[in-house]
Amino acid sequence: MKNSLKQLIAIMTGIVVPVYAFAATKLRDVAIKFVDVIGRSLIPLLFSIALALFIWGIVDFIRGADNSETRRKGRQRMLWGILGLLAMIGYISLATVLTNTFFGNAPGLPQLKGEQ
Repeated sequence: MKNSLKQLIAIMTGIVVPVYAFAATKLRDVAIKFVDVIGRSLIPLLFSIALALFIWGIVDFIRGADNSETRRKGRQRMLWGILGLLAMIGYISLATVLTNTFFGNAPGLPQLKGEQ
């Protein structure tokens, strides 16, 4: 019972806080801001972690050329890195399609800050 109540409070807080934080008055605005925040902060971080995991797998695979167990671990890390990268690309694609379909505009894609 306590876990259910904690989960309900966490979900409601996650829904209500963005409304006040972003001064959103419509569900559409909340949804767009939510997708935008995830797309601009969380996805690049997870993408970087997946890329690092993939590169770590490559290094393990090459280093352990003479040891089959090390090669197996490296191959598995590369696989998880690729799956992570595909999951991020899938999220960005799905978020763009759904936002365009229901709200008429696409969320911003992650971009590096640079000269403009």
